[in-house]
Amino acid sequence: MQISFNNRNDKEYQFMLNNLLKDIFLDFQFWYDLNLWDENYESYSIVENGEIVSNICVFKTQILFNKKQYPALSVGAVATKKEYRGRGLSRLLMEHIIKKYDNVPMYLSANDSVLDFYPKFGFKRVYEKLPVCECVINNDVMANKLSYDDPKVWDYVYKRVNFSQKLDCLNSSSINIFHIYWGYLKDYIYELPEIDTMVIAEQKGETLKLIGVFSMKDISFSDLIKYLPFANVKKIEFGFMPYWSDVNYIMKEYETDPLFVRGLRCDLGDFKFPELSIT
Repeated sequence: MQISFNNRNDKEYQFMLNNLLKDIFLDFQFWYDLNLWDENYESYSIVENGEIVSNICVFKTQILFNKKQYPALSVGAVATKKEYRGRGLSRLLMEHIIKKYDNVPMYLSANDSVLDFYPKFGFKRVYEKLPVCECVINNDVMANKLSYDDPKVWDYVYKRVNFSQKLDCLNSSSINIFHIYWGYLKDYIYELPEIDTMVIAEQKGETLKLIGVFSMKDISFSDLIKYLPFANVKKIEFGFMPYWSDVNYIMKEYETDPLFVRGLRCDLGDFKFPELSIT
């Protein structure tokens, strides 16, 4: 079988790919329409009878880990049409990608139904921990909500200057926008204009989940909590590794989707991969 490789410039290929992905996962058409398929995103597929029957995509990321920058591959959109499963198509695609990028570390988020698949290719399961901070917030602040499609959202995502020196993804703006446009996050976007910051946050009871923080200038954690439009908060959970020097947090075990890595030459330690950068 022949493996096809294509990118953002082929609209016919995008159409075929989306026909597969919307059957398995969701409709990606909005992502294509927004021109978010950039030069870092690659699709590898097997085509039969004018349709894509199996696919794996990779996103070429730049990871910041312990103050150093590394290239890596985020693997996603692993999908095969139901009637073509059991023929080893995903295996062929994975072997092709690994051969092409053999010296590049890889990572992916999986589900419980494929836990035995990825170790066959040298992937190892790792366990994230959740950064948690005991913090009282009782702010009488007017919430300044942003619509998910407000141009300001794009400005904050693409012009942010805040990254964790412990672990972050430096070039995943297009993936950030994907998460913002798809799913429940649309209702939890707030602008803090006093500190040139946008936050994506959800409060449940006395716990505030900070899913993403996008700042256009350096701010402290004390600056942030002063302007957060929330009250009756006693605890903050972070969807990323906190990057402020004035925040005290602990790493707690918690249940999340399985994360697999391949080709790492170091121990990640206790970590949380930024949720908005997962493909």
